[in-house]
Amino acid sequence: MRVGIVGMGTVSAAGADAASSWKTYQRRLRTWAVDQVTGVPIYPVAQLPARPTIDTFTADYAVDRTALLALHAADQAVAAAGWSGRDFSILVGCSRGPTQAWEKGYGTFSREGTVPPRTSPATTLGSIGFVLAEFFGVEQIASSLSVTCSSGLHALLHGVALLRSGMAERVLVGGTEAPLTPFTLEQMRALRVYARVDANTEYACRPLACPSSGMVVGEGAAFLALELVGAAAVVPALEVGFCRETGVSRTGITPTGEGLQRAMRQAIGEGQLPDVVVAHAPGTRQGDAAERAAIGAVFGQRRADPTVTSLKWATGHTFGASGPLGLVAGVQMLKMGRVVGLPYAAAVEEKGDLAPSRVLVNATGFGGNVVSVVVEKNDSQS
Repeated sequence: MRVGIVGMGTVSAAGADAASSWKTYQRRLRTWAVDQVTGVPIYPVAQLPARPTIDTFTADYAVDRTALLALHAADQAVAAAGWSGRDFSILVGCSRGPTQAWEKGYGTFSREGTVPPRTSPATTLGSIGFVLAEFFGVEQIASSLSVTCSSGLHALLHGVALLRSGMAERVLVGGTEAPLTPFTLEQMRALRVYARVDANTEYACRPLACPSSGMVVGEGAAFLALELVGAAAVVPALEVGFCRETGVSRTGITPTGEGLQRAMRQAIGEGQLPDVVVAHAPGTRQGDAAERAAIGAVFGQRRADPTVTSLKWATGHTFGASGPLGLVAGVQMLKMGRVVGLPYAAAVEEKGDLAPSRVLVNATGFGGNVVSVVVEKNDSQS
């Protein structure tokens, strides 16, 4: 038995679902805007679709935007999996937590010296998981976790462990992030890696480009419904690898990406090398260079030359949601038989005629936490 993806859902600046996001990737559309408060480039979700069940729920149950994005993506995944009315576990990764609720609550406290009664638990990371659990009416574990930018794939890692240990039959995993708030954006700008662009720039974030563009923050969510499946199941199957590097830099990532190398090798195992790597690649000089070095070490050892790509030109860096967004895109590449390439000339060369059969997705985060996921077609799909 393997871990299979039986449903998925996504919302980001690229689109409000997987189909619209795929169109954005293929048409290479511009999706960024300028934040009206800070003046920095951002990747916002343009518009959420009307969903009566979600609209009714959020009207009765005040939720932060982080949870709202999660509800939209998770509802898509649950519907695709056919889990409506069934019980399942929920694991959601989020780097920053409910940022809007937190900043609003602290702003009220700063002005008035008091806060509304439900400021807690609305400002806690755990609130995202139990909002999802309340919406779906499930009774199994519903947990939120934060491992910085690799939070979403760490949620997947924990979900795989639940399935393989027999502690769950169905697990909804994913990541969500709504960090387009003044305090969060100022924190990112203080790191001195944020992109500076003019209004005519087509892609504010250009991962893997030379010279590097700098990071641009985006909001979004992506969820995947996981089950143990047999070899005959016509669903994508996955393997995972993970590692933590010791603190050798501010981010915990070495110049040669040693942790990335170990995680990728673990996920790949002894099987066929992936055709495509969806890199974490935040658009920063050191981050992109470390990942390029790690990919070169892993694939060069076996004389392979995968297509290396990233989605952050269309979604921005969505922190904890970035890994699951990349994984959803990887599954779409397998289904569509096409690679989502990088739309600018100074990027890594893409192989446009490639019909991928195995895709590797990376996520790294501060503290040196790395997760790599390989998703592939089952034998019956090949």
